[in-house]
Amino acid sequence: MNTIEYVEQWHQEITSWRQDLHSFPEVGFDLHQTAQFVEDKLISWGIEVDRSFGKTGVVGILDGNLGPGRTIAYRADMDALPMQDNTGKPYASKFDGAAHACGHDGHTAMLLATARYLSEHRDFKGRVVFLFQPAEEIGAGARAMMEDGLFETYPFDEVYGFHNMPRLKENTVSLRYGPITGAGEKFSLKVSGSSGHSSVPHKCVNPITISAKIITAWQSIVTECIPSSEMCVLAVTKIQGGEVFNSIPESAEAGGTIRFYEKEVGNCLKRRMKQVAQSIADAYDAEAEVEFEVLCPATVNTTEHVDCVVDIAKQTVGANNVDTNVEPSPGGEDMAFFKKDDNVGACYFMIGSKGTNLHTCDFDFDDSIIPMGVTILCRIAQQRLN
Repeated sequence: MNTIEYVEQWHQEITSWRQDLHSFPEVGFDLHQTAQFVEDKLISWGIEVDRSFGKTGVVGILDGNLGPGRTIAYRADMDALPMQDNTGKPYASKFDGAAHACGHDGHTAMLLATARYLSEHRDFKGRVVFLFQPAEEIGAGARAMMEDGLFETYPFDEVYGFHNMPRLKENTVSLRYGPITGAGEKFSLKVSGSSGHSSVPHKCVNPITISAKIITAWQSIVTECIPSSEMCVLAVTKIQGGEVFNSIPESAEAGGTIRFYEKEVGNCLKRRMKQVAQSIADAYDAEAEVEFEVLCPATVNTTEHVDCVVDIAKQTVGANNVDTNVEPSPGGEDMAFFKKDDNVGACYFMIGSKGTNLHTCDFDFDDSIIPMGVTILCRIAQQRLN
């Protein structure tokens, strides 16, 4: 019996896990019931479990029976979104204001099924590490697990992640070589001037107008300093300053995000933003401070590991249903934190599915993609560990 036939025998059981998870969605790091559900399943299949990472992260460790070899890791996100569930399904959310509107219930169920299959077929060399992470939606879970020493405790040579994608044709696999999701950083701008009455602006240093000049000047950086072939987004999303209509305030603040694929582009953008802000502030005898905070690095797929997934996907769904040049997303994906450095291989891919758009109140995971997705995940381990 081949892998997909084996998995299809318990498709309904996996679906029941998924629907159970859908009924008790938990948000951020508060995934206590979800984490316990995952732990119980893994232990029942004889898989070692460690819950020392990322507050409510769950790590499963499975060694093959054929001796030492490389270690591969799989990642699934477990968290839901703080929104209403309007699916109307019998298994709809029991928790007001929380919903699995991104399909993480499906990701968790599929990785659990992969763990079960591999626990029953341990004829491989090396080790598989199953990473069930919290707080993907806020970009914090993977980083928290790594900061808690995950990689030092369970180092791995390569990591694989996946996501259901309703905007793509169902039962297809889409991926690309190189960057597939963007790096994201948030920035803050603080301009300090000199306050006073609005009737005598010449006796003040107005931080609001200076902030406006800086923000306007920033818009030219992308077009004048970054090659058009590179993805680069600078978005100012907030500005605050002043409390009353007839007083110039002491300071003003603004903030937003920048997104890019290549580190060199990000470094150039940040350097120029600081230079522009400082030069404009200096011209008006003000002070400007620009700070950046990493949300997530770019997720960069490595050639060898994309080759593996492409080969397996073609075997599973046919070459006509595999797209190796999907449009990369400027949005962030915190799986990138698991790629500790350039020595760790990675492949993040998308599975086309039926359904409404992600992050909508009536979204429900497409259970029909479970056998195909689980089969691909299982075959990755079989190929990479033999």
